[in-house]
Amino acid sequence: MRSAKVKLPGHPDKACDLVAEAIVDEYLRRDSASRINLHVMGGRGAIFVCGDVKSAADFDVSAVVQRTLGNAGIVAELEPFISLEQISTEQSALFMQGATLPVTVMGYATSETADLIPKTLWLAKRVAKALEDKRTGDESWYWLGPDAEVQVMANGSEPDSIHIFIEHGTAPLAGIRGQVSSLVNSLAPGLKVCVNDLGPNETRGLAHLTGSSALLHEAYGNPLPAVSVGMGLDVRHAEKAGAWLTRRAARDLVLKGAKAAMVTATYVPGEKLPSKLAARDERGKDLSSSLDISKLSLDRVAEWWRPNLCSDAARWGFVGETGLPWEGD
Repeated sequence: MRSAKVKLPGHPDKACDLVAEAIVDEYLRRDSASRINLHVMGGRGAIFVCGDVKSAADFDVSAVVQRTLGNAGIVAELEPFISLEQISTEQSALFMQGATLPVTVMGYATSETADLIPKTLWLAKRVAKALEDKRTGDESWYWLGPDAEVQVMANGSEPDSIHIFIEHGTAPLAGIRGQVSSLVNSLAPGLKVCVNDLGPNETRGLAHLTGSSALLHEAYGNPLPAVSVGMGLDVRHAEKAGAWLTRRAARDLVLKGAKAAMVTATYVPGEKLPSKLAARDERGKDLSSSLDISKLSLDRVAEWWRPNLCSDAARWGFVGETGLPWEGD
């Protein structure tokens, strides 16, 4: 059984990730040398931002929080509580290293789709984006709230069912099931479509639930392992930079002829290059000799950064999205 899950921007956990990444982007926009380690959580009237920074930037973090939530379609009143502390001189050297323990990251690519991601993930993204387009651009979908989740299942090589959990206000569930099923069938005919399997779900989102940033992500879907992708960290941190770099490395191996490739790298504190590096194809063949270790330097990601890069990578996931530097040819 394979599956892939995509959360829309209004999902509590996704919203917290987007807030965290928007703050990171703002620090880096104002001071490219910023080092950042922050966390966002909250719901039910409050949202908390806490963490450590080393930066010359100074701005209204609360305004970034409110703007990001508004852009995600969240209209609930959430009072921001900000506790971001500048690192002391005594702690500075250690903090500037980023990670204080070795960090192991994983990247994957497959020739199943043109985007070099699994079919289940490709379809889940496609449906999630279509739902968001309906929510923001089609008045007949007025009932669709910003909190939704799409999961695609496959018993074999092809997806066979899709499960969607949505916030639908007071609209009768029977009617919206028909609308959602029609939308999915226009994108992927023949799939079994299940909408709110457990019944009506009129209200979701941060107004009624809590969320948290930096949870483990099934970035490539199941059965591949869930990984940390560095939400709330600056782009020099191995968790974030490594996730992007190993995805690029795996992608390059598939473009060279592998049907699928998994790349793992371990970074030790204070080092720019991985101390351990491994790559295998879909048959388990060792492809490590095909890798150029210099292309996995953490400095490369700092060179990739441009305004809103972290936010763009967080919105629909950092794999299979055009416009992200590690996804280019």
